[in-house]
Amino acid sequence: MLGPLEVWNGTSRVNPGGSRQRHVLATLLVYADKLVPVGRLIRAVWDEDVPQTADNQIRKMVWDLRRRLPDSVQILTEAPGYRLVLREGQLDARHFETLLSRAEAEAAEHRVDSAVEHLSDALSLWRGRALAGMTGSVVTSGGRALDERRHVATERWIDLRLSRGDAQDLVPDLYSLVAEHPLHEGLRERLMLALYRIGRRAESLNVYALGRAELVELGIEPGTGLSRLQERILNDDPQLTLPERVVATRHPSPPEAEPAHARDVTDHRSPPPPVHHAPPPPVHGMLPYDLQDFTGRRRELDQLLGAGAASRDRAPTLVTLSGMPGVGKTALAVHAAHLLAEAFPDGQLFVDMQGLTPLSGPPSLADVLQHLLLSLGTPPTDIPGDLMGRLTTWRRTVAGRRVLMILDAVTDTAAIRPLLPGTGGCLVMVTSRSVISDLDGALSMSLGPLSEEESLDLLGRIIGVHRLGDTDEARALVTGCGRLPLALRITGAKLNNRRSWSVQYAVRRMRRHDLRLRELTLADRSVAAGIGECYRGLTPAQQHVLLSVRTTPASGFDCRTAAHLAGISAVEAEDALEGLLDACLLQALPEPGRYAQHELVRSFAVQEYGMSRPGVELALTTEGMREHSRESVEHPVVH
Repeated sequence: MLGPLEVWNGTSRVNPGGSRQRHVLATLLVYADKLVPVGRLIRAVWDEDVPQTADNQIRKMVWDLRRRLPDSVQILTEAPGYRLVLREGQLDARHFETLLSRAEAEAAEHRVDSAVEHLSDALSLWRGRALAGMTGSVVTSGGRALDERRHVATERWIDLRLSRGDAQDLVPDLYSLVAEHPLHEGLRERLMLALYRIGRRAESLNVYALGRAELVELGIEPGTGLSRLQERILNDDPQLTLPERVVATRHPSPPEAEPAHARDVTDHRSPPPPVHHAPPPPVHGMLPYDLQDFTGRRRELDQLLGAGAASRDRAPTLVTLSGMPGVGKTALAVHAAHLLAEAFPDGQLFVDMQGLTPLSGPPSLADVLQHLLLSLGTPPTDIPGDLMGRLTTWRRTVAGRRVLMILDAVTDTAAIRPLLPGTGGCLVMVTSRSVISDLDGALSMSLGPLSEEESLDLLGRIIGVHRLGDTDEARALVTGCGRLPLALRITGAKLNNRRSWSVQYAVRRMRRHDLRLRELTLADRSVAAGIGECYRGLTPAQQHVLLSVRTTPASGFDCRTAAHLAGISAVEAEDALEGLLDACLLQALPEPGRYAQHELVRSFAVQEYGMSRPGVELALTTEGMREHSRESVEHPVVH
């Protein structure tokens, strides 16, 4: 996968079939060992122009893949799709992740040279862009995720080499990388630092000036990191230079070595001789980056900051953040965590409970404990191999410390209870797409969409207030985005990428319910994908009710209406509606027993219903949907 898709059986290359069949295989590989619904395979092959025989064609392609692939590769049929099962060592992308994990373990143990060697081996697996030459939103999204992991590994490889004094050797490679990714501020920062460390201060400042010119053309200023580094270079900050003992022990490059500019960043010859210096202190700041344009959530943010300030010594402070996909739960938790970081000096930790790496599934408790212990500086050799041993070590390690933790995308409360610190002074924030009601003592916060003014403010920060234009059109656009931060960011990014688009044009593209979610997809970010994951986690009865109430008015509906539309009893309808409420796919109205469906969930239901009933007319505008809903309550029609 780390390049054009290739299949090998020993030394023999295997032909997996034609272009469409290769897209099916690529999608199964992107989600290896996970269930892939047939609908996703259909989208991977045809995107939008789906033939009526798509299901049958997918079955034939899977049958042919089973015939062509080696027996060691299994494609299992599991409703409602297929799962490709691989053994260890059969997928280069997984081997890449394994090498990255080894590198991080070595770096945590301060064995820099060994970590660099593992990263060099990982980068040598690449043969170009991941899944190069393949098209379609599903496959290209998976490829981009892998490419991002390559960028992360490359940056880590550069940082470790900078830490051991390799600035001179890195400059040519960094110039090439910055030329390839001119808007990547992190790479530009590293080039500036490397130039400064080898005495080329003026060149370093020129790299900043060129980068700023590129960014200003897009209407933005350099980020805090780049600007702060320029200021430190201007002031000759002594902390930018390496300690004298590191510089003194650095080995010069051989005089006849191949010029660095002739090598790619993934050139993996033997690393320079080891450099012996005092190990750096462990880094406990494991939070994702904060959003510079974070907007709104003033009340919720005040609650989180208050909870952090009031963390007690007797018991940890627990906060749960729930809400529908795209509502900004993780962004809020990360933003609050950065603001609270100084109050928790012993560590700020982040764990994605859906996967520690893009290609992995939900991590086991043992994997999470190992990740947390390594993050707090525990040597790998001191981490027990058994689960109980790791639990004991974790509680002993965190006892008495002031640690902040974010447990993101939690689906099972039982999976995180053992991770909670046993002593006070810690803050744990838990985000989930469903309501968490069984975490005793937790402050429960449920996030809804942004207000209209907050939505306009966020969109204005992304595309520029001057582009919002007519207030009515701008309000129509944020309404079409459901006032969800993720949808607003996707729309803003598209408007920035297509300067000829106006706000009015973007509004027109989102009027149809069945097409709206397609507009709210960009690269690996998709509102529909998040709602779809929640939908697949529902019971069949809940799914049926969710699709049945797609025609209800925006003002809301009651249990009786839902039962009538779904053709079930009131008791069954109420059970399903309460389950949908807990799954954050319905909203409770102030009046008891009344519910409302978010507009983007409604769009998903319209789209899902249309896919299950080919030939149904889906071209309903928001206004048409509401008019249709008023009629359907009194005179329900079976489509």
